[in-house]
Amino acid sequence: MHFKFLEVKEATSTRIVSLNSPPVNGLNLDVVEELSQALGLLKREGSAVRCLILTSGIEGVFIAGADIKMIKGYMEGPDLVGDMIHFNTRLQETINAIESLPFPVIAAMNGHALGGGLEMALACDFRFLARGKARVGLPEVTLGLLPGAGGTQRLSRLIGKAKAKEIIFQARRLDAETALALGVVDRLFEPASLMEGALQFAEEMRGGSPVSISVVKSCINRGIEQPLDRGLAMEMEGLERLLNTADAREGVSAFLQKRKPLFQGE
Repeated sequence: MHFKFLEVKEATSTRIVSLNSPPVNGLNLDVVEELSQALGLLKREGSAVRCLILTSGIEGVFIAGADIKMIKGYMEGPDLVGDMIHFNTRLQETINAIESLPFPVIAAMNGHALGGGLEMALACDFRFLARGKARVGLPEVTLGLLPGAGGTQRLSRLIGKAKAKEIIFQARRLDAETALALGVVDRLFEPASLMEGALQFAEEMRGGSPVSISVVKSCINRGIEQPLDRGLAMEMEGLERLLNTADAREGVSAFLQKRKPLFQGE
């Protein structure tokens, strides 16, 4: 499928989605809808996809946030609230779709990740950031708005309420080292080695069964905010599902035969 605002590449079983909407990958309804379509296509590929790397085709910018020109246009139109709520709902749905993908997702942030850009990265399983001039943050309060595509919820769950409030209230733009220290990002790379590092990390996950990784991801994502007994119940449900898979039979057989398993994601 041809896309106007992004490019999808294959690297063995890893897919790379690069947003390319100059000048700064501003998020508007067209970009969000196109990304949603791409995510749907990747999900339908099933076990052929073992990892997704979300990045940018624009040097120095991952995603700079919502398209301010779009917001201004809505403000000058007849239904500001309706238009903004529709856009934000679609953005939330698309970001939620990233989080719920059955395979690991890496945000390879090769530049600034602000507002909706950071919110999108927060929905990924791992966040890798290029050292240098890149800044990450949620500056919406300086516009009289709020980070309404998951920012208030995911950031606080990731680093705690107090730190999340500090970053959002002060509209802080974190440099790479500070973002790493606070736990907003997981790894730092030199700009030239960011994609290589992301691809290597993806490759290191290929030793596990894709269906096992999918179930583990679901258990962690769904169970983290649940009482422990409910989380343990989710584990049991996941184990029951995995015991009926060909991958489980292959994994046990390979272990007993002292060979590398050949998982099919089934």
